Amino acid sequence: MSTYWNHLLSIALLATSIGAECAPWVLRTAAQEGSAPKFSQANGVVSGHCPDILHAIELADKDLRFAIAPMSMPIRRIEKDIRAGHLDIICALLDSPIRNEIALRVSTPVYMVRERLVGLRGDEQSIAGFEDLARSGSLVATQAGASYADKLRGHQVKVDETSSSVALQNIVRKRVRYFYTNELTAVYYIKAEGLEDKLFLLPATMGQTPSYLWVGKQVAPEVLPRLEMALAKLKKDGTLDRIYRSYGGTP
Repeated sequence: MSTYWNHLLSIALLATSIGAECAPWVLRTAAQEGSAPKFSQANGVVSGHCPDILHAIELADKDLRFAIAPMSMPIRRIEKDIRAGHLDIICALLDSPIRNEIALRVSTPVYMVRERLVGLRGDEQSIAGFEDLARSGSLVATQAGASYADKLRGHQVKVDETSSSVALQNIVRKRVRYFYTNELTAVYYIKAEGLEDKLFLLPATMGQTPSYLWVGKQVAPEVLPRLEMALAKLKKDGTLDRIYRSYGGTP
């Protein structure tokens, strides 16, 4: 058995040993690959925007606990593991048909995603919206598995699905023209790759979309209403906005 599954099994067994009548629900999730600052990993420790949100939920409801797998996964793998019942929670993803098929959405958004384009400095073509983007004929990178890809294709934009780091490098190499992603991820990876002098965020906000917590349909039915109550509380008392601001966002 892999270290990942041993890790989750040990947490589940610990909860069971406390006693079924008082044990918390231990909800398994995984860090999304290439999604910093939503998820960041260093020396086997997962941190970031989503872990902070999940910890805040634990403080709001003492019967909810989250186990984050120590190895990051691409979005499609996380969705596959939710469908198979190997994971219970997906943190901060947009609404999509596949996610509605495999999971239930907690109604309070964890934050609003501002969708932006990253381009090459010196190639400052004016793009005000999807019509301009499609008309330009540009090849646009997105993170593999992201719902952005379907949105762009729906606007007749040519798409290359890859990782965040590769997308930025491909702009510099002129293999793609733009990278379509959320504002926080764009800023993080431009800095992490040391590309501030080569890349910039185009001025237009291409979309502003709510990002949600998703609960696998195999999870005990008592869990969803508790998550609904916890997230509504964290939104009302300003905790979700404070966490968002701490990663450079403007709620």
